[in-house]
Amino acid sequence: MEGRQRRIARWTRRVVQLSFLGFFVALAWAASYPPSGAVGENLFLRVDPLAAFVAAYGSSLWLYLLPAWVMLGLTFLSGRFFCGWICPLGTVLEIIPSPWKRRRRKLSGLRARDLSGRPLREGDRRLRLKYLFLAVLALLFLVGTNLFWIFDPLVVANRAVVFILAGSVPLVFVALAVLAVAAGPRFWCQEMCPLGACLSLAGMAGSRLPAAASPLALVKREESCIHCGKCALACPFGIVEVADARRTGRLALADCALCGECVAACPREGALSLRAMGAPIMVSRGKGTTGEAREEGAACAV
Repeated sequence: MEGRQRRIARWTRRVVQLSFLGFFVALAWAASYPPSGAVGENLFLRVDPLAAFVAAYGSSLWLYLLPAWVMLGLTFLSGRFFCGWICPLGTVLEIIPSPWKRRRRKLSGLRARDLSGRPLREGDRRLRLKYLFLAVLALLFLVGTNLFWIFDPLVVANRAVVFILAGSVPLVFVALAVLAVAAGPRFWCQEMCPLGACLSLAGMAGSRLPAAASPLALVKREESCIHCGKCALACPFGIVEVADARRTGRLALADCALCGECVAACPREGALSLRAMGAPIMVSRGKGTTGEAREEGAACAV
């Protein structure tokens, strides 16, 4: 049975996500049907660093797009929290029913593998499609072909709202919804999203900062961890590095969206925590014995 803390954490995040989604849709609607022509855009788009770079390139809009630079700075300090708490497209993809959710029962099935099929270990690196995709889009933009407006997630979400209001079919959004059902709710976010790649790079640039300097940070206490894998199985993004990590301190992972699901699912007291400027705001509170946790975790990992 799902623990009380995990239910609270999940519903807290869901309320925040749906609030931002509602705000985004309201702004998109206002931009589509302004009462006096005063609103010509979805102001939510101004927090998008990727779209901001494109809009500001060769123009004087740098100060106008200050919210995007603030978001980029916060990502440098914390990591991809935007993807786990704010992104409207990510929220919709995450709540779409998918058989993939029922298949995530084994830790071994979540671990990334190399071309030979061998599971990658901690510290191993693999080529992520999203970084290659971001590089290709950036190169095309520099030579005069802007495809960011097709694949940027906030633009996709904004266009979906506008198309639906106009009675049209948002084909890119529908394609991503089908991908979420077939490959997993957050497959796009983890493997292909160019904005996600941009935010991952910003987060990695600040990965050496201590938890005390981060507005939001995931912290691990290795001596309490039994590596049962429950954190990975609970993660909406399928991240296994938290379970595999053998160190104490801030876990600044490129793909972690700081949603707190791993903390709420952890069966060991104090092994994982979500912290704001070093102060704990959520701490794992497992009540089972070490033996019980190990046995259940081993069953999940097989």
